[in-house]
Amino acid sequence: MAEYVKVGTSDEFREGRGRAVRVGDRRVAIFRVRGRLHALQDACPHMGAALSDGRLENDQVVCHWHGWSFDLESGQGHQGARSWARARVFEVREEGQEVFVLRPDEPPPPRSPFEDEDWIPWDPDKHLKRPEET
Repeated sequence: MAEYVKVGTSDEFREGRGRAVRVGDRRVAIFRVRGRLHALQDACPHMGAALSDGRLENDQVVCHWHGWSFDLESGQGHQGARSWARARVFEVREEGQEVFVLRPDEPPPPRSPFEDEDWIPWDPDKHLKRPEET
């Protein structure tokens, strides 16, 4: 069951800066922009750089490694053709002087391809033959 986890106090999250915290076994980047807190996964979906070290531009965080940017509200990437990238967003709230992040429920384990009705069997002998071999 999902629960809120205390990750610090309000004064630890400075305006215009990112800060990494732990929520269970996950690293989460928290940003304060115009007085409001935002929480994203602290790993860029591109190559895993810490988003908490990125710079803020308007309502986006820009990864310090390769310049990929992500919306603080939705996590949606803004890389043109690579806009498929999305950073996971976490619910964050302040209560008095304490800051909490909602620890997500763990995702179910991946299903075996043999249990997945959408899985299509692939035969390398059939699909990798050269035209002269058919």
